[in-house]
Amino acid sequence: MNQLNKINHLIEEIENQIDSDKNKEIANKWEAPEVNNTFFHCKPKRGSQMPIVADLEYPMWAKLLNFNLKDYYYNPITYLEVQLETYLCRYNYFKDDSGLGRVILIWFGAAFEASILGCRVQYPDNFDPSVARDYIPVTDEESLKRLEDKEIDFNKDGELERAIEFYYKIKEVLPSNWQVIFPDWIIGPFGIAIYLRGYQNILLDLIDNPEFVVKIMNFAKNKLFEFSKKRAKFLGIKLEKVCLHNDDINYPNLLRGSYKNLILPVENEISDFYGGIVYWHSCGVVNELIDEILDLRNISMLDCSGWNDFNIFVEAIKRKNIKNTGIEKRFHPVRDILATSEEEIRKKIKNYYSILKENKDIRAYMRVDGISSIGDFEQDLNSVRRFVEISREYSYIN
Repeated sequence: MNQLNKINHLIEEIENQIDSDKNKEIANKWEAPEVNNTFFHCKPKRGSQMPIVADLEYPMWAKLLNFNLKDYYYNPITYLEVQLETYLCRYNYFKDDSGLGRVILIWFGAAFEASILGCRVQYPDNFDPSVARDYIPVTDEESLKRLEDKEIDFNKDGELERAIEFYYKIKEVLPSNWQVIFPDWIIGPFGIAIYLRGYQNILLDLIDNPEFVVKIMNFAKNKLFEFSKKRAKFLGIKLEKVCLHNDDINYPNLLRGSYKNLILPVENEISDFYGGIVYWHSCGVVNELIDEILDLRNISMLDCSGWNDFNIFVEAIKRKNIKNTGIEKRFHPVRDILATSEEEIRKKIKNYYSILKENKDIRAYMRVDGISSIGDFEQDLNSVRRFVEISREYSYIN
């Protein structure tokens, strides 16, 4: 079976399930998306159970589905085929609450935004693309000024040319009632500053020259605004809320004062410009920063990663009287998923339900992700399935 025939078969399989009772039941666990043309993490309803989503890192998907990661990021047909397969795998194999829909989201990894601003991207055969750390575009005020003076060329800069190729090719293959979401800018201003200036340099600048860090973040903010306007014009859509992914916001590398006084004001300008943040994310440790993070205006969904304490997040939301912000509770991939006992999983999930039963206004869902194989591949896959299955044992009732 050639690729296009296989893609048509996968589309048919999804179409056959979209109106099924199972898929409708999954859809009923979530609020309607707040955005239509960008990345999002849906807010869960407060039903009888927390929804759960399961995902793998792409190197693990590549082994499971037998594809090459460089081909995935270079070939739009391979990209489409893999996306359809992962949707069905989560639905049929992991049996999570991702659900099925007529949407293909194009994402080129965490280096996409930086590439538009002049960073170099490397594409390994068996790993996600990354920013080449041996090239630093911003070395001083003058180099930053040169970047500020350059307008984004939406057709050519960085990975945009590839993004446009993918967008049109995938739309050409899909049925007309399917949607393709063009890549959006999701990396926060501090993360962009690190790509442009270098991690070690930024940490030193936070001590010696914090005003320069703010200048770089304001540059990143303004380029985000410019990109969004050009993307909206290209797609013929209105601006929507955005995501902010901030893996580099991590304590104690970043102290509370640095986040509050330097980063938060820039993020609030972004939130005000778009009318809110649809999802705020950090894989870092942010327990110590949560009060300051919750001073970011109008967050729809807040990520609580596997390095963070769910109870600390809930208590902070309650203490600060935050309304309408949901929590995505993620897990440490090794400690909580791959190298733990069923007893420990049950203890952890039961604890989350106990916390939420006492806080009925807070909505949350669970997300298993960041999963790479640490030993026996089949055993690691089964560990993900096991976690999803055990999560189904609990509810707000029992």
